[in-house]
Amino acid sequence: MILSTALILLITIGIGLPITLLLTPRLNKLAILGLSYLLGIGIYTLLMFAGNIFGIRFSLLNELGLLFLLLVPLVFFAKRRMKNFFIEIPKAVKNSKLEPVEKVMLGVLVFLIVTSFINTFYWPVYMWDSIVLYDFRGHVFAGTGYMKEAFIDSYYYGYPLLTSLAHSIIYLAGGKYPQFLYSAFYLSLGLIFYGFLREFASWKLSLLFSVVLLITGPLFYHSLFSYTNLTFTVYLAMGAISIFLWDKKKDSGYLILSALLIGLSTWVRSTEPFWAAVLLIVFLVSIYRKKVWNFALYSLFFFPIREVWKVFQNYLYGNGASTVTEISGYGNMFSSIFDMNRWGQVITYLYKYVVTPWGGIFAAFVVAVIALFLIKKQKDLFLIYFIVFVFLAVLILGTFSFSVTMESWYAIGDAAERLSMLFYPLFIFCIALVLSKFVKIKK
Repeated sequence: MILSTALILLITIGIGLPITLLLTPRLNKLAILGLSYLLGIGIYTLLMFAGNIFGIRFSLLNELGLLFLLLVPLVFFAKRRMKNFFIEIPKAVKNSKLEPVEKVMLGVLVFLIVTSFINTFYWPVYMWDSIVLYDFRGHVFAGTGYMKEAFIDSYYYGYPLLTSLAHSIIYLAGGKYPQFLYSAFYLSLGLIFYGFLREFASWKLSLLFSVVLLITGPLFYHSLFSYTNLTFTVYLAMGAISIFLWDKKKDSGYLILSALLIGLSTWVRSTEPFWAAVLLIVFLVSIYRKKVWNFALYSLFFFPIREVWKVFQNYLYGNGASTVTEISGYGNMFSSIFDMNRWGQVITYLYKYVVTPWGGIFAAFVVAVIALFLIKKQKDLFLIYFIVFVFLAVLILGTFSFSVTMESWYAIGDAAERLSMLFYPLFIFCIALVLSKFVKIKK
């Protein structure tokens, strides 16, 4: 277990950290740490996949070789920034002075994260979908050295491979319990959320809302087992917020960061069309800012990640599956768009399985929307709220499309509830931004 944990840390520090520092060197240090894990594990598994396609067997020696092949040039190009980063971290910790209330909030965060890791370090994979799909593929990859042995039918290549390949890394390094990877995603979510919010709000407010985020039941619960929902949530939500940072900071590094995160979200789950909503938002912002090249830059980093899995699926399916055909497939719902009875079923379904579980957080988001107009700060925060409302529209239209194409759609409300987790970071981020306009605390 020690070797597998050390390997994950090496991937984070050796691959993810230099990439993050090259893109966003002035970002909050905690956010940089969180992003390093996301980018490190995401890009590394993507290259593992590409290498195996070209015949490079999965083995500990080969994966270490790949790691150092990436690590050496990345660390070389970012060595000065990495040196400054590791010098500044201890200074920041030493200079921090916490009041009793802040110590309590930090204690809550530490308790949640440590509790999650204690559970996942010493608990085997046990959830059904993971046993028979995600973790099963990881076992086969590590055991046989190749992917083809796992793809015995379409069920096993219906979902992308980030989590399965991450599991295989643990098994190749002699580990038995890969679920700590999800506690690491949970930790990364907290670090990135705090760091992103810290760009706009006081550190006290940022700490408070980081507690609110991590104490949210579904997010903590999903950090304890190996489903894809938490991982998807972290990549997608943080990628979406990165667009807001890009627009505010006028820094292309955040744009590229968003493209990588959204691209990697499709390396976790590829069927949900939120990525298309993000592309639309970037396109509209680029047109509005009269910088169309920004959309081209975004596409340059997003589509290679998105398409490599679609091309591979197309090879396995042999039925012409692609991003274009996937988008055109949503056109099937338009023949039923004026079916009011179906709309009634969809609204009831979403209220029961999505809005009700959101509970007080959604109510607070609605209040924040109203407050946004009262304080006349719509222009300042328009983009982040626009992103959330576009995502809500995708959720509604996607559910409607699902109801048209799948007869048993109403019986699997738990799937909608798990998917809707991605809105928790977005809702809480929006609420915190509005509250920061009311509460003036020294930064």
